[in-house]
Amino acid sequence: MNINIAIIGAGLMGRLIALSLTRQGYKPTLIDKDDTNARNSAAYAAAGLLTPLGEAMHCEPNIVEMGMESLKLWPELLTTLNGESFFQQDGAIMVSHTQDQGDYLHFARYIKEHYPQHHVNSLNRSQLEALEPDIGRAFNQALFLPEEGQIDNRKLLIALATELEQADIQWLSNTEVVEIISNIENTQVSYKGLDVEPLNNGCVTQTFDLVIDCRGTGAKPVKNLTDNKQSTLSDLRAVRGEVFRLYAPNVNISRPIRLMHPRYQLYIAPKGDGHFAVGATEIESDDMSPMTVRSAMELLSAAYSVHAGFAEAHIEQSISQCRPAFSHNQPQIIVNNQTVHVNGLYRHGYLISPVVLAQVNELINLHHSSGSLKHSDYSHFKYSHLLPIS
Repeated sequence: MNINIAIIGAGLMGRLIALSLTRQGYKPTLIDKDDTNARNSAAYAAAGLLTPLGEAMHCEPNIVEMGMESLKLWPELLTTLNGESFFQQDGAIMVSHTQDQGDYLHFARYIKEHYPQHHVNSLNRSQLEALEPDIGRAFNQALFLPEEGQIDNRKLLIALATELEQADIQWLSNTEVVEIISNIENTQVSYKGLDVEPLNNGCVTQTFDLVIDCRGTGAKPVKNLTDNKQSTLSDLRAVRGEVFRLYAPNVNISRPIRLMHPRYQLYIAPKGDGHFAVGATEIESDDMSPMTVRSAMELLSAAYSVHAGFAEAHIEQSISQCRPAFSHNQPQIIVNNQTVHVNGLYRHGYLISPVVLAQVNELINLHHSSGSLKHSDYSHFKYSHLLPIS
C-alpha cells in the first residue's frame, strides 16, 4: 500500500502495530531510541500478567473488561507468530497471611459484589495443596481466579522482533525523535541517531502520511503541536516500578500468585524452568536509578514468606523502569491531525494491548479509506465503549 506510515516507539504496542501493518500490506517505518532487544523499555521490565480480576480493586471496570476481552484475543494473535512464545490461562491464586486477612476478605467481597459473572473459588488448605502443593503448605486458604493467566513478555518481544525483521521493514533503532509536527495533510518527524546521516542541525526530517506515536514516557514533555495550545499529552506522567528476576529451582509454583499486603500486592509469576518474576512496587516518580534497598528487602522478604525456597534463589536481575500513565490512569488513543498518540497503558500494557491494537487498526482502516482522520466519528468502532478515541 502507498500510505507512508511511521511508528515511533518499538515497545510492546509499537511492535504489535508494526506487525499488524505489515500483514495488511503496509511497509511502515519503525523508529525507536532503544536497541531492537528493547531492554530499556517498560515492556521488557514487565511480568506479563493477564490478571484482570486481580487488578480489579485498583482500576476502573473498563480495564477489567478490556483484560477479559484480551484474554480471548491473545491466543489467536500468538498463533500467528513463528518465534517462541508462552501463553498460560490456568488461573491465578490470591493468598494472604493471617495478620492481613482483612485485605483478603475485602478483596473477596469486592469481586463477589462487582463481578458476580466471573468465577472465584474459595479454597481451604487441602484444596490449595491439591492445586499448588508448595503454596498449600504455607497458607490455610486462598482465592482461585480460574480465568486469569500470563504471557512471557520477553519471549513475545523477541518473537515480534523476528517477525518484523523477516518482513524487512525499515527499523531505525538507536534513533531518538526530537520533534513531531502534525499538519492537516501529513506529519513531519525529525530524528537523530547512530545510523542516521544528519542533514539539518544534526537531525533528519521526514514526512509521513500517518504517524503512530507509542513512545510511552518518552513522549513527555511533548513539543509536537504548532498551534500554541497545550499539548494533549501534557498530563502524561511516569510511575516507577521495580521487579526481580529470580532463579529458584527449589520452588515449584505453576501459576501466578498474588500476596495481599496492607501496602502492596506482591506478585510471583513463574516463567518456567525455575525462573520467576517477583514485583509489587508502584512509586510516583520518574526516577530511573537502580532499585532501592528498601524495595529489595520488602520484595524478597515477601517472596520468602510465600515460599521458603526463595531463600536460596539466585538473583538474575533487579530492574527499575517507568510506566506511562495519565492522571486518571486510563489508556488513551488521541488523534491530532495525521498523528495518533497511543499512550498511558500504565501497569496494564500486556493486559489490554490486544484491545488497544484493535482500536488502532480501525483507525488505520479509516485513514486508508478516507485519506484522513480529521472530524471522523469513532463511536462505531468495536471497542469504543471500553476505550474511546479522542
